[in-house]
Amino acid sequence: MEGEDNDQINRLQRLSMSDDRSAASCGNEDESVPEKGRTDIRAQGCHPMDGIPSQNQANQKAPCSRALPEAMLTTKQLFQYWNTMNQKVKPIRLLFEIPETRTVKEQGSRYVMYKVVVIKSGTYDANQAYVERRYSDFEKLHRNILRNFKEEVEEITFPKKIMAGNFLPGKIAERKLAFRDYLAQLYAIKDIRFSDEFVEFFFLPEVQEGYGCLRSGQYTRALKGLLNVLSLQEKLCMHLQDTLVLTLSAIGLCCRDLGHIEDAYKFCEKAGLILHDVSCHRYYYPLITIQVALGNELGRNMRHLQDRLIKMEELHGNQSSQPSLKELVVQEYIQDG
Repeated sequence: MEGEDNDQINRLQRLSMSDDRSAASCGNEDESVPEKGRTDIRAQGCHPMDGIPSQNQANQKAPCSRALPEAMLTTKQLFQYWNTMNQKVKPIRLLFEIPETRTVKEQGSRYVMYKVVVIKSGTYDANQAYVERRYSDFEKLHRNILRNFKEEVEEITFPKKIMAGNFLPGKIAERKLAFRDYLAQLYAIKDIRFSDEFVEFFFLPEVQEGYGCLRSGQYTRALKGLLNVLSLQEKLCMHLQDTLVLTLSAIGLCCRDLGHIEDAYKFCEKAGLILHDVSCHRYYYPLITIQVALGNELGRNMRHLQDRLIKMEELHGNQSSQPSLKELVVQEYIQDG
């Protein structure tokens, strides 16, 4: 199990370090991102701490013509790279394929599960994350879309329910193509592809399952699921930074509790970089604290983050009553009932 876990972590590290994963570039116009029901964490009234200049204020932005692999960057350049990625992100173009299905029999019922693969177009995508969804899941997505985007989808046809013969190979093949085209048509509408209704279709059940496993101490299982979730989120919702922070933090905790300290540090560091100037975010202090602890365990010089913790306490008083990162994470995605 540990070998499988390491393979999964290495896979995501290659994904996260890829310089084309977000198609980030300097000097290109970026497409405006409408966000219904969600706001960027930077738009929640949060500002850098008084007296603690953020790194992008203290340093000039380094000119660049393309994003560089993170492994080749210094700490300063890494910060500038993430800052550029957040501000100059160019939407990824995605393809949706349904290469296979499987028929499930349980508790006297039978249904078809469709494997939906999300592929980044325009380049070779070695991390083709996927989810499995049944007809009722697509039907729920359509209802949610109709609730807020009725006019936008009035010419999009949703595949009708088949009352007989729906397990015949020919019918399943037709339904695969219909669902593929349906997702492509939704994605083509900018307001919809950035909506909660659309993006959460691809990962919300898996996130809920992953957090449930984390709460029950099933860290290997949680890690495997959350790595796939992060792969999907990095393709579908780079604009939802808060969502990425939560997932990166949960993965970092799983790695730490499995004894993968180096990987835990890297994922927590990525989450911390997203929050670099959002000191009022509830994850900000716990993330710095766990980074310092992990860095010390790895024998790294953590003076810069320790100084930041000291500054926070000087400005805002003793922070010892702040919840730990794990105490925050286990409270996320709790399902009713």
